[in-house]
Amino acid sequence: MKLPIWVLNQFKKKSRIYIIPTRMGGYLNGLIFLMFLLAVGYNNNLLLIFTLLLFGFNLIWLIQTHLHLNHLKMESILMDNGHASEPIFTTVFWKKIPDGPHEWELSFEQQNGDSHKVKCINHQESRYEGTIILPNRGVWKFSHIRIKTKKPFGLYSVWIYYKVNLTCFVYPEKLKTVPPFEKNHSFIEGENQGVQIGSHDVWNLSPYQDGESRKISWKHYARSGELVIKEGQELTKSMAHFKLHGLQNNKEFTLSKIATQMIQCHRTDIAFTLETSTKKFGPGSDQKYLSDCLKELSQC
Repeated sequence: MKLPIWVLNQFKKKSRIYIIPTRMGGYLNGLIFLMFLLAVGYNNNLLLIFTLLLFGFNLIWLIQTHLHLNHLKMESILMDNGHASEPIFTTVFWKKIPDGPHEWELSFEQQNGDSHKVKCINHQESRYEGTIILPNRGVWKFSHIRIKTKKPFGLYSVWIYYKVNLTCFVYPEKLKTVPPFEKNHSFIEGENQGVQIGSHDVWNLSPYQDGESRKISWKHYARSGELVIKEGQELTKSMAHFKLHGLQNNKEFTLSKIATQMIQCHRTDIAFTLETSTKKFGPGSDQKYLSDCLKELSQC
């Protein structure tokens, strides 16, 4: 049964450490209590001494479990952006870490009480690396991180909440295959392909005339001081255009389709533009431009 959100938020207000017995810890405490009843009921001093001794060890294990987590200090968190239903890489950097053994269970908590567990892929002395899967696109905000462990003895489960301010952009889910999309061609200003081949590049150059400034060979001008233009067939480059106007039916599928096509454009170095109802991106095809466009898809 899930506790009310306001109750959960009360637990997270301060960095308190919470401890409850594991199954083995519960058996141990039950055994100690039963031994105490038998020792008192049958007036068995030897059993009472053994019970008190076991209780003392149990108390030491409880205190050590508390100190094991109390000695752990977190420095910072990094979380990548990613696509819905795919692993998103995240790293937690430790400022201070206790002696082993280590077995941390991390999960990110939202203000509404939803919890998302981090799957560990690498745990080093200074950082914890893992992945988290978020089901839907959008801007995800996390208010707390929960760190939990059963070490060092496995008799008690101990956890703590740290307050964080973490935002992650979750892009639309990628399709398994790339849907076909239309591409047109655009001229790349100032680029030409010469039709003549020789040892000197002046053979495919001609004197500069007014109105042809975009074809000027600036490299030749830097060497010789002469204004000449390139002759030959002008290069063209493929370009794709994506629009987000009036997405009504199958909005999520359409966004996934556009995201998949934009990623394909980036991989094949095809410039593309993205047009929304309020602004226009591009053209471009580099990684930063792709990320900016995917962020726009996650928020629309």
